[in-house]
Amino acid sequence: MIISQKVKSTVMPIALVVGIICGCLIPNFIIIANKAIPYFIGVMLLITYSMLSFQDLKITRMSVIMIVLQVVGSFLLYLALFRWNPLFAEQAFICLLCPVATSAPVITAMLGGSIASLVSYTLLCYLTIAVAAPFILPFVGGAQGVSFFASSWMIARQILPLILLPLVIVLIIRKSAPKINAVLQRSQSISFYLWGITLILVIGKSTTFVLAQPNNMIPTEIGLAIISLVMCLTQFGVGHALGAHYKEAVVGTQGLGQKNIAIAMWMAFTYLNPLISIGLAAYSVWQNIINSTQIYLNSKTKLLKKTTEKVR
Repeated sequence: MIISQKVKSTVMPIALVVGIICGCLIPNFIIIANKAIPYFIGVMLLITYSMLSFQDLKITRMSVIMIVLQVVGSFLLYLALFRWNPLFAEQAFICLLCPVATSAPVITAMLGGSIASLVSYTLLCYLTIAVAAPFILPFVGGAQGVSFFASSWMIARQILPLILLPLVIVLIIRKSAPKINAVLQRSQSISFYLWGITLILVIGKSTTFVLAQPNNMIPTEIGLAIISLVMCLTQFGVGHALGAHYKEAVVGTQGLGQKNIAIAMWMAFTYLNPLISIGLAAYSVWQNIINSTQIYLNSKTKLLKKTTEKVR
C-alpha cells in the first residue's frame, strides 16, 4: 500500500485541528484513548524496524554530543535561569533533559533520514537518561522519597520494552518468516496513518489538560508555553545544525527536538513542580506542528518533483 504525497501533505494539518476539537468536545474519551498510544507506537516501530539494517546500528560522535547537550546542558540551563524564575528554570530544564520520542524513528523514515542512526541514538539516550536523571533531578526539584534504583527502574520499565521489543520481534521474523518481514516492509504507509491517529490523541490530551486549569493561571500558563516554544525551536534548530554538520540533518533534528512528553510528564509529577506539565503539553503541540510542517513541505517537494519529471 503506497500513500500519495498529496495525502501526506494534508493529513497532518487535519490531525492537529481534529485533536484540538476532540480535546474540547470529548475530553473523557481522549484521555481514555491515550492509553492505546504505546500500542500504536509499538506497531509503528515494528513496521519501521522491518526496513532497518541491524549492521548499521552504531554510536556516533554526533550521538554523544547530543547526549552531552541534554544531560549537562539541562543542568547548566537550570542554574542559569533559577535566580530569574525557578518555575521557568524547571520548565527549560525538563524540556532539554527529556529523552527523544519513541515515535521519532517513524518521522525520521517519513522525512528520508537514517533509521539506523536515529535508533542507535534513541537506545543510547534512554539508557543515559535512565542512569543520569535520578542523580540530577533531586538537585533540581527534590526526589520526594523515590530511591535511585526505583526511579531508574520506573523509567526503564516504561520505555525500554517499547523500544527493544519491536526490534527483537523483527529480528525473529527475519530469521524465521522472511515473507512476513517483506509484508511489513511493504506496509510503511500504515505507520503514517497510525502516527496521524496518535497525533490526534496527543494534541487532544494536551488541549484537555490546558483547559482544566483555573483562569488565574493563564499568565503563568502563557509564560510556561513561551518557554517551551523557545526550547522547542532551539532544540530543533541546534539539532538540525549539528546534524547537517555530520550529514545527518533529519536525525539531528528529530533526535534533539522531538521529545517523549509522557516520560517528561512523569518526571515532572515525580520530582518537579507539577505546573510545568502545562508547558510540556504546549511542547507537545509545538513539536507536532513542526513535524507536521516538515512532513507537509517534504511531501509537497516530492509531489512537485514527480510532477516536473512527468512534464519532462
